[in-house]
Amino acid sequence: MVLDFENYKMDLDEESLRHKQVGSRKVSRKEVERSQKFLRELRTLFHNMITSPYPSVTPEKELARLTLISSTNEAAIRRKSTISGNQPGELGEIDGMPVMGPLGPPQTTAEQNGDREEKAVSNVTEEQKAAKESASDADSEATLVSDGLRTETQTSRADNKENQPPPPFTDIVEESKPDVTPVIDSSTPPSNSQAVIGPIGPPNRPPPVPPRPSPQVDHQRQLIEQVEMGAQQDVTEVINNVLFQSQCAIKPRAIAPDGEQLDQIKDLFYGRTISYITAQGGVRSKEELWSDIKVDVATGSRDIYAAIDGAFDVQKVDVGGETAEQFGSISKLPPVLQIQVQRVQFDPVRKTSFKSTHHLELKDTIYLDRYMDTQQEELLHRRRQCWQWKDNLRVLEARREELLRRNERDGQDMPTLFNSAKQVLEELESMKEDPETADDAIDIDSQTITELEQLSQITKTELAFVEQEIKDTQTMIATQFADYKHLAYRLYAVFVHHGSVEFGHYYIYIYDFKKGIWRKYNDEDVTEVHDTAEIFESQGRQNPPTPYFLIYVNDDMKDRLVDPVCRDVIEVPSVAAGAPTTTATEDVDMDPPSYYEAWTDGGTTGLPTTPSATSPTAIPLKRKGVEDAMDVVHAHPNSV
Repeated sequence: MVLDFENYKMDLDEESLRHKQVGSRKVSRKEVERSQKFLRELRTLFHNMITSPYPSVTPEKELARLTLISSTNEAAIRRKSTISGNQPGELGEIDGMPVMGPLGPPQTTAEQNGDREEKAVSNVTEEQKAAKESASDADSEATLVSDGLRTETQTSRADNKENQPPPPFTDIVEESKPDVTPVIDSSTPPSNSQAVIGPIGPPNRPPPVPPRPSPQVDHQRQLIEQVEMGAQQDVTEVINNVLFQSQCAIKPRAIAPDGEQLDQIKDLFYGRTISYITAQGGVRSKEELWSDIKVDVATGSRDIYAAIDGAFDVQKVDVGGETAEQFGSISKLPPVLQIQVQRVQFDPVRKTSFKSTHHLELKDTIYLDRYMDTQQEELLHRRRQCWQWKDNLRVLEARREELLRRNERDGQDMPTLFNSAKQVLEELESMKEDPETADDAIDIDSQTITELEQLSQITKTELAFVEQEIKDTQTMIATQFADYKHLAYRLYAVFVHHGSVEFGHYYIYIYDFKKGIWRKYNDEDVTEVHDTAEIFESQGRQNPPTPYFLIYVNDDMKDRLVDPVCRDVIEVPSVAAGAPTTTATEDVDMDPPSYYEAWTDGGTTGLPTTPSATSPTAIPLKRKGVEDAMDVVHAHPNSV
């Protein structure tokens, strides 16, 4: 789609733009133009990555800016730069920090001096004076961007003058006399008396505010600052910005009933979930569109299935003051499944945000049968049974915490605590046998010692039982859907963040299905991963690198959807880099099967050979367009 963008681009006529709606909101013409510029810049990069004879290529700064900064953030940055552009000028640097000086007096132009001289002529009509003053006021106000700057300037003018008396009126008159030849305005109606140049009286209204000097904008520096600011964006914000701009730039293939644009991006990356709410009044449902599944690891380490379960499992919700049950099922799976790991959490005690570094156990292949919306009672029965086991598991884990006493400072579990108390009482009892301590001995009930020993054994046995029950329950949950393997998705890319909630560094792992290898893309360095433990296993250290964003692709479509290293080197480019050409490619069905279709397909993960006639999103796409759409989000800018 990117390399063949001209055939997909949005028309800019008013009729087409009037119906343009992406992300449940109207899109302006300016946003469409900006997005089309983004895709053209991206097309140039893709073309260079495919055809360049050099070992690496670098994206343009403009592409980086459009990728990292959304149109909304761009407007905010522009307002900020406009305000900061009128700040006092720099006087140099000390240790790399700018030294700022005071704002000097406003510079007058020859035109403004001419206006001042012309106002000194007495035959100017009152209407002309009002018009000049009004225009001057408007021009001055147009240059003011900060009340703080205006206050600062007025304060500086009053320095060292607040205790001085006003000058005599005659001095003001003498100072205001123009040293120029009188000019007669030909537009003034003739009168019987000749115009007389006399003293100018005090004005009956305050003079206009003089305009501020226009700041000299360094566009190259502004571009670099915007790119640096955009680099601080979260990976999910950047991906969402890329998807949004891609949709804004292309024309819709259809319009949904709610006015939302349907296009190739939605076909590739967007799925649908139906939420079911069961209350006393019955069962109601609602279908929602999503571009990623949001999971978290806030309460502890877990595997990818347990993390995804949290997005679809049953939970208690309040509906009109009534407690109801809600769970979700996937009604449409996208070919490219994006999973966002929400690691930034909020500590309600400290009132601060923090990054959760709990380990998320990834799997090379996941099967999504268990989450599908289906009419099969057996599957729903298994889900409900699994939810009951999870409720039991939470009770068992809570009891284990009580027995282990993890939150206590003494570090003793319950069996050890009872045993320690028994030993203390036995030592006190033994004091009676020592003549030196017999007088200080106290009477100890032997029954108490016996009961403490029994309690130690009971809690020890209970702890072992709870531990075994937890393991057995976890095994049942893990194997509940072992025979449901019709919808396989393969892990393709892992975005990793290393740092804290305030700062850090991103890099990415991408799997090459053709060569069967993982590569690590870390800025300009691209290396092959020889030990996959760095991707799949816990690092076992404080503040380890953690997955932030995962990409899974439909197993049967992966070879048609992704190609991390796509090269067709052209030693002497025959076309301009900004306008690459494409070759004819085969069509690819972008509509994954419904769960019923996958189930009746003989237990394979394959897709139907023809699009589903009942599916509203079953349309053919060019293969190259599909691969490029993937690269929009997942190709590293320096990977070639």
